[in-house]
Amino acid sequence: MTFLTPWMLLGGAAISVPIAVHFFFKARYRPLPWGAMKFLQEAIEQTSRRLKFQEWILLALRCLVILLLALALARPGLMTAGAAGRGDAVDAVLVIDNSYSMEAQDGDKTRLERAKEAALGVIDTLPANSTVQVYTCSDRTTLLGPISRSNLDQARELVKTVRASSLATDFLPGLTQAIESIDAGTSPVKEIYLFTDMHKLGFERQQGALKAKCDEIKEKANLVFVRCGNAERRIPNVAVTDINSIGLMPHTDTGVSFRITLRNSSSETVKGVKVGLEVEGKPVATEPIVIDEIGPGQSLSVTQTGLLSGAGGYRLLTARLTGDQLPSDNRFDKLVLVRDKIRVLVVDGDRIDRPVVPGQAEVGADFIEQALAPGIDRARNRPGSKPGDNTSFIQPEVRTAREVKTSDLSGKDIVFLSNVAAPDPTRPGVGLSSAFLERLVEFVNNGGGLVISCGPNAESKDGGPGPSYNRAFGSGGAHLLPFDLPTEGSLTESAPASSPFHPIPDSIDPASFLAPLRERPFSTALQAVRILRMMRQEESGPTSVGGRVLLRTNDQRPLISARVVGNGEVLLIGTTLDERWADLAGVRSDAFISLTQFTIAHLTSRAGAGGNQVAGEPIVWFPREATGSFDLIYPQRANETSPRRVRLGQAQAPTPGERLSITATDTGEAGIYRIVPEGKGVTVEDPVFAVNPDLSESLNLDVAADADLGNWLGFTPAVIQAGMNTETAVVQNRAHREWTEWLLLGLLLFLIGESAWAWFCGKAW
Repeated sequence: MTFLTPWMLLGGAAISVPIAVHFFFKARYRPLPWGAMKFLQEAIEQTSRRLKFQEWILLALRCLVILLLALALARPGLMTAGAAGRGDAVDAVLVIDNSYSMEAQDGDKTRLERAKEAALGVIDTLPANSTVQVYTCSDRTTLLGPISRSNLDQARELVKTVRASSLATDFLPGLTQAIESIDAGTSPVKEIYLFTDMHKLGFERQQGALKAKCDEIKEKANLVFVRCGNAERRIPNVAVTDINSIGLMPHTDTGVSFRITLRNSSSETVKGVKVGLEVEGKPVATEPIVIDEIGPGQSLSVTQTGLLSGAGGYRLLTARLTGDQLPSDNRFDKLVLVRDKIRVLVVDGDRIDRPVVPGQAEVGADFIEQALAPGIDRARNRPGSKPGDNTSFIQPEVRTAREVKTSDLSGKDIVFLSNVAAPDPTRPGVGLSSAFLERLVEFVNNGGGLVISCGPNAESKDGGPGPSYNRAFGSGGAHLLPFDLPTEGSLTESAPASSPFHPIPDSIDPASFLAPLRERPFSTALQAVRILRMMRQEESGPTSVGGRVLLRTNDQRPLISARVVGNGEVLLIGTTLDERWADLAGVRSDAFISLTQFTIAHLTSRAGAGGNQVAGEPIVWFPREATGSFDLIYPQRANETSPRRVRLGQAQAPTPGERLSITATDTGEAGIYRIVPEGKGVTVEDPVFAVNPDLSESLNLDVAADADLGNWLGFTPAVIQAGMNTETAVVQNRAHREWTEWLLLGLLLFLIGESAWAWFCGKAW
C-alpha cells in the first residue's frame, strides 16, 4: 500500500479531542447525605456500569471516524499499480503489437484497427499534465514518439500511422523498452498498456524472461493488456509457404512448371481459396486455381506453368492467394535464377593431353563431363572446337591441369578440379600453375562455384610438412578447402572390398541443397555406392571454422564437405570420381548424375546479386568494388507514388582484409528490396532481394485466454477489451487502484452508526 498524500495521516492525532472531551466532561458531584437515596443506591450502581460501557463504545466510534477521515484524505492505493490516482498526471507508455496476425479480420475491422482506436481512447483518458510514449512491437520494438512526451496531440497522430509488419509476435522487446521509458518519467503515476490480439506466440516465445520482466513492471507501474479482437473467434487462414520449380535448373525460353505450397494454419477448414502465379508481375494463367477445401493443419501443392522468356538472370515469381481472413501471408515472392547457359570448366588432373585416346580408361574428368551433359559428343568440349558445336544447356569445357589458362575462367559459372595436383614450383608442368590458382580464388570470391574431387594427386607433398594441398588450397594458402587434410599420419582411409564404406543419406542436413538425396529413389542409389578409399578431413581445430559436412559415410567420416568463400562456395569430395577408389561415378552413375545436377543447381544460384530471405533478417550484399555510396529502395506501398529510399553509405569491411559489404537491417516489411548506387535509378545489374513474412507467426494462430496469463506470468494483470467501452474501462481500472472512495463510504457508515448510538444512549456531546 502507498499514500498519495501521506502528510494527511497527521490528522489521525485528532482522536485526542474526543478522548479529552470524554474525560473532561465527566459528571462532578459532592457527596450529600440523604436518607431517601439510600434505598436507590443499589439501583443506581447497577445502571452505572451499563452507561459507562455505552460511553466507551461511543468514544471508540468517534475516534474511528477521525482516523477514517485522515486515511481518506491521505488517498491510499496499491503500490503495484504505479501509485495511480484519479486526476493525477500519468506517465503512460502505449505498446502496440504490429505483428502481422494483427491484420486478421475481426468482424468489420482488423485487429490492428481496433488496437489503434483503443490506444486513442487511452490517450483521451489521460489527466492534465500527463506524458505518453508510443511504441510498436513485434519481435523487435520501435519508438514512434512523440518527441515531447507531453504532446498528446502528436501522440494521437503517431498512433494513426501504425502499420502491420511482416514479423512474428514477441512481447518481451516491447515491454523491455516500456519499462525503460517509464523509469525516465517524473510522475509517481505510471501505466503501461499493451494493445495486442493476445497471440500465444508472444507469451511462449520467451516465457521465462517475459515473466521476469512483468514482475519488474508490476513493482513500478500498472500493466494493462488491451485485448484487440474476439477471443472466441477463429481466424480461417491459409498461408503460401514456398514456390519451387519442377526440375532443377530453369533456363530461358522454356516453359517451367512451378509448385506452389499452401498450408492451413488455422483450426478451421477453409473453402474456396484461390491461388495464382505471376512471373515478373504477369499472371501465367487467365484464371487462378480454386481450392475446394483445405483442412486444419493440412498442406497441399498446386502447379502452374510459366514461360521464362528473354535473357538469363533473375525472375521474380509471385504467388497470390485470396479467400481467407489474414492477408499478410497470402503473397509469397521468390527470385529464381534463370540461365541461358551454364558454362563449366572441368580441369583433368589425371591426363597430360586431350583428347581422349580411343580405348583409354576413363578418369574422373570423363565421368564429370558425362554427368553434366549426357549424350553430348565429348569431342565438342575439347580445345579447338567451334563455339556453336555444343548447343546443350550445360556446356562443359575440359582442360588438363597443364594446359588450363587463367583466361579459361572467363565467363564460367563452375569449376571442377578432378584429382588435380597442387602447384609445385619444384616440378613445372605438374599440377595447376600459381597464376591459375590465384585467379581461381578471385573467381570463387566473386560468386563462382568450385568442386574439388580427391585422388592420388591430393596425397602429394612438396618437401614441406604435411600435404601440399593444405599449403595450396587450404589454410596455408588460398583458404578454399572446407577442412584441411591431416598433417600427421596417413592422408587416406582404406576399407577392404568385403566391407567398403557407404554414404549415409540420413546424414544429410534436411536444410542442405542435397536434402532430396535423403528420399527414394535417390537415397537407394546413393547408399549402394561402394568406397574403398577416401581422404581424411580434419573437422576440428582453428582451420575448420566455416567448414561444414554435407554427407558422411557409415563410419561417420566426412565424404562431402563445403565452405562459403566470399560470394561463392567450395565443395570437397573426399574420393575419386572414377573407379579407382569408389564406384560413385562409374557403376553408380545414377547416384552421381543426381548429385551433380543438385550441385550445379545450388552453385549457380549463388552467382546472382540478391536472394530470398525472411522479414527481419538483415540484407547483406558484397559489392565487388568500393564505388561510392549506396541506397536501399524499399517495397512500394499501395498509397505511395514512389517507394521509400534511404542512404546506406559506403561499403565497409568489418575488419581489415575482409570483404567489403553493405548491410540493411530494416527489413520488417515483406516485398522487393533493391540496393542501388546513391541517387541512381534501378538497373538490371542492381542486387534485388525478395523478403517474405516470418511464417512462424501464422504456424498457430491461437490466442491466450485471461486465465492463461496467470499461469504464464505468475499473477493476473488487468485485461481490458478493446471496443466502445474501452475508455470507461480504463477510467474504472484507474479508479479501482485508489481506496479513497471506499474509505469515505466507510466514514459515512460510521457517522450514521455514531449518531444512532448516541441517540440510543440518550446522550450527545
